[in-house]
Amino acid sequence: MMNTKNILIALLIACGSDENENIDVEKNPMEALIKMGENMQRQAEKIEEKQKNRENASAMHYEELMKYLPESIEGYEKNEPKGESVEMGEMSFSSAEVRFKNQQDEIKITLLDYNAALSMYSMATAMWSTGFKIDNSKEKSQSVKLTDEITGWETILKKSKDASLILGINDRFLLTIEAENQENTDLLKEIAKQMDLSKLSSL
Repeated sequence: MMNTKNILIALLIACGSDENENIDVEKNPMEALIKMGENMQRQAEKIEEKQKNRENASAMHYEELMKYLPESIEGYEKNEPKGESVEMGEMSFSSAEVRFKNQQDEIKITLLDYNAALSMYSMATAMWSTGFKIDNSKEKSQSVKLTDEITGWETILKKSKDASLILGINDRFLLTIEAENQENTDLLKEIAKQMDLSKLSSL
């Protein structure tokens, strides 16, 4: 059964936030609740408006989506990328994935296009939001903001040193970068910055 703190965390994640400052839910539960309320209406209106504009839109074909994946990462060898496009009536989405490996570690990069499946995008991004952070003996996680249209969630597992960076781009694309044997998420952010995310933001 979820306790009060976990329920608050779940609600915060689902609501989203437009602020840069991360709120520690354990230290400032009341502030977190206030922020949640302020952002609920804005987020609902934003999603509703985007959905209206995309009613007849289709997701980018996976072969086109692959062109936005990085070609190389220093010290790693690129595997063959793969992808797929899925259509379900008026709903469609696409995915593209590539893995980079060296002798010890692997980096996995996945890019999804939810242009005609905004409800799926909303569910996928419900696991993170701006204005929220966790820091305990197992992990350190917090929201990140690269631009107004590119926000997300970063996590570093302290014992295994597995790192992940999830970025939502223009309420349409979802970029996930995962890497092994990392002290922080700096490498993941560098990889993201090398990708043409500004073009994706404009689509």
